[in-house]
Amino acid sequence: MLISEPNDAEVTKPRSVNIRLVLARFALALAATAIALGATLVLRRDGPTPSFLFFVPAVALSAWYGGVGPSALATLLALVLIDINFFAPGGSLRVDRIEALEIIAFLIVSVTITATMTALQRARALAELRATELKKLNEEVGRSYNDERERRRVAELMAQAREEVLAVVAHDLRNPLNIIVSTADLLLEERLDRFKKRQLLSVMLRSARQMNRLIADLLDTVRLQAGRFTLDVEEVPVKTIFTQTEEAFRPLAANRSIELVAVPPPDDVAVRADPFRVSQIIGNLIGNALKFTPERGTVTLRASPNGHNVAFHVSDTGPGIAPADVEHLFDNFWQARNDHRGVGLGLPIAKGMVEAHGGMIWCETRPGQGSTFSFTLPRADAA
Repeated sequence: MLISEPNDAEVTKPRSVNIRLVLARFALALAATAIALGATLVLRRDGPTPSFLFFVPAVALSAWYGGVGPSALATLLALVLIDINFFAPGGSLRVDRIEALEIIAFLIVSVTITATMTALQRARALAELRATELKKLNEEVGRSYNDERERRRVAELMAQAREEVLAVVAHDLRNPLNIIVSTADLLLEERLDRFKKRQLLSVMLRSARQMNRLIADLLDTVRLQAGRFTLDVEEVPVKTIFTQTEEAFRPLAANRSIELVAVPPPDDVAVRADPFRVSQIIGNLIGNALKFTPERGTVTLRASPNGHNVAFHVSDTGPGIAPADVEHLFDNFWQARNDHRGVGLGLPIAKGMVEAHGGMIWCETRPGQGSTFSFTLPRADAA
C-alpha cells in the first residue's frame, strides 16, 4: 500500500498555527503589563500607590494563560517600567539598596506565582486527562455490559427457538407419524380389497408428504436464523413463474370452487432470483389465500415492474385479518385467524427468502374485505 507524503502546505499549516498561538501569549503578557502600568500611573495621582501592586496580577495572568515565557517577559518589563517611572532618579535604571530589596521581593513573588500557576496548569491537564480516560473506561464498560446483555438475549432467544422447534417436532410430527403407523398396521393385519388398500396408501402418502414439508420448513427456518441460507440466482421470466403457479394451484382452486386469476406483466419482465425459492414463496402465499377464501371466492396473482424491482401481489376475498394480528403474521410459530392446520412457519420463511433476495414483504388487509400479501424481487435488467 502506498502512503503519500504530506506536502509543504500541510506541514506549514500546523507550524503557522503554533507560531500564532505563541505570539498571542506574549502579546497577552505585553497587554497585561501595559494595563498594570496605566493603572499604577492613574492611582498615583491621588496618593501613594505601591509600585508593584498591579504588576503582580499582570505576571499571574501571563503565567496562567501564557506559561513560563510570557510570565518572565511580564516580570522583566515590570521591573524596567517600575525602575524608570517610580524609582528615583526618574528615567534611570539605577537602584539603591532599599529599591534592590523591593525588586528582589517582587522577583520572589513573581517566581512563586509562575511556579504555582505552572503547577496548577499541569494539575488541570492531568485532571482532564484522567477524566477523559475515566470517560473512555466507562464507555468501554458500558459497551461490554451492552454486549454481554445482547449475548444473553440472543442466547435466550436461541433457547426459546430450540424449545419451540422441539415442541413442533414432538407434537406436529407425531400426528402424521401415528397415522402412518396405524395405517401400516391395518395393511398388515387385515385382508383388504384393492380399493381399500389404495385409500390407506393414499392416507400414508399424504401424511408422509406432510412430515416431509414440515421437516423442510424447520430446516429452512434454522438456516435462515443461522445465516446459512443460500440461493441459486438466475434470470427468471415472471411469465414462467405465473405459468408454473397456475399449473400447480388451479386444480386445487377448482376443487374448492375458488377462481384463481393470474395477471402477469409483459413478457420481457424478468427477475434475478432462485426459481425454486420463488415458487416456494408464491406457493406459501397462494396456499394461504386458498385456505382462507370461501367457496365462489377469488384469489388473484398479479405482478408489475416497480422501479428496480418487480412487485408481486396475492389477493384473496377471504375474511381478512384483525389489525392486532397483522404485526405477528411473520413471527415464527404464530398462526392468525385461530387456524391450526399448519405450524406457523410459512410466512416467516417467505419473509426470510424475500429478504435474502434483497426484497421486502408486507400485508394489507381489511376485516371482511380480504387480504393482499405483496413482496418485491430485484428486476433482472436493473441488477
